[in-house]
Amino acid sequence: MNIEIINKKSEIAVAVKFEAVEFTKMAEIMTAGYQKLWGYLVKCGKQMVDVPYCKYTNGSENFMKWDIELGVPVGEPLPEQGEFYMSKTCEGKAITAVHKGAYKDIEKTYAPMMAYLVENKLESTGVYYDYYLNNPADTPEGELLTKVVFPIK
Repeated sequence: MNIEIINKKSEIAVAVKFEAVEFTKMAEIMTAGYQKLWGYLVKCGKQMVDVPYCKYTNGSENFMKWDIELGVPVGEPLPEQGEFYMSKTCEGKAITAVHKGAYKDIEKTYAPMMAYLVENKLESTGVYYDYYLNNPADTPEGELLTKVVFPIK
């Protein structure tokens, strides 16, 4: 696995938030959330300009519950309506790696990245991003690619 330090540019995104999502319910919540986001984009007559992401914040001590933001980068701000709001992705230094395989196995990428932080005396902001580089609807599970980004201080 190739872990690297990058200087990430921020993107604007239309987003929805879910609080205290249990790890076991994550896939269900994400599927419904992204369907809502794509429906809102269609309603606004817009398309995404980059890949969708999930931002994880306020994780429980055992990492089994998170607040999450699901977002879809867009080229220009959209009207905020109901649960939909405008957000910005992280900007600045981050470590990143690409996970290949099932989403349920993403810890195989997170664990070495956490170790990399410790070994290199880097401090995480406590926020984590997964960027979904291909679509699970038309990609075999073993071929799924997820760009994992840990913003650092």
